[in-house]
Amino acid sequence: MIEILLKNKKFNKARSVDELSPASLDFHVLQFLDYSDYEIKWLEKNYGLDFSIMKHYEDIEISSHFLENENQASFHFSFPFFNQNKKITEEPIFIIISESGLFLFTNSKLDHSLNKMYLNKFKSLRELVETKDILEFQFGFISDYFADITENLARKIKILANTILIEKKFSNYEMDSITDYNFSNMLVKELLIETTRVYRLYLKSNWEKKMDLKEKIRADLNDLAVVSDYIQFNFDRLDDLKENISSKIDLEQNHIFKMLTVVTVCISLPTLIAGVYGMNFEQMPELRNSYGYPIALIAMLCSAILPFIYFKRKKWL
Repeated sequence: MIEILLKNKKFNKARSVDELSPASLDFHVLQFLDYSDYEIKWLEKNYGLDFSIMKHYEDIEISSHFLENENQASFHFSFPFFNQNKKITEEPIFIIISESGLFLFTNSKLDHSLNKMYLNKFKSLRELVETKDILEFQFGFISDYFADITENLARKIKILANTILIEKKFSNYEMDSITDYNFSNMLVKELLIETTRVYRLYLKSNWEKKMDLKEKIRADLNDLAVVSDYIQFNFDRLDDLKENISSKIDLEQNHIFKMLTVVTVCISLPTLIAGVYGMNFEQMPELRNSYGYPIALIAMLCSAILPFIYFKRKKWL
């Protein structure tokens, strides 16, 4: 699927590049969803684009995130997003800017998620006039997106915190949720660092001299720095929840140990008395006493009740 924003502010779609005519295609943005090798070769032939950045995008080298030459500047961003299972995963986005316009490459899953979050995205794009404005919009959109997904994640962590701290309830589900949110937060942090790196690389590039977006990029970097601080706050909150749960577990274990101690004492003393009088030695005067049996029972009963009363007063129970 190809989505096209024309310079006359109209928005069109095409199923294949065979439906497009490069000679008459006056566009601002060409967005390719679930792009194919055939489409890549078509773009290479008709627009002379270099797709080196897509070949090794999983590497950590500078060239896998930002690459420029005289004809184009290429960007690789990775977007975190919630998949169908409500788990955060990542998907790559490639942006190539040239004299012809802006080319955007992503997959339909991520695009569907973005369209649900930003219903007026294309309406805002239609208001722009120059390719420079389109690129500026993309930079701002990316920084806003990281802020929004971090806020979304923070909201989920806050709900979990209310469940654990206010309602004082937790189970394996809450423990698993903390682990999932911690991983999601870490992924967002990692991708945010990569995005910040791309922005800084672009600031030093020759294409920045053509576009002159320095002030805008610096403002976006400041926004990303604030988002990074908020991500750290999410980490701190999750650590506090872990410590809170650990403290509750320790308290419950202490309570269980106290209960076991009380039960052990209350049972062991009567057992001791029963053991002594169960020895059947010949020289045991209590055996010949007519009240020996009830006296032993009363002693056993008292030895069980008195420790119970003692521990009750000590507030162990």
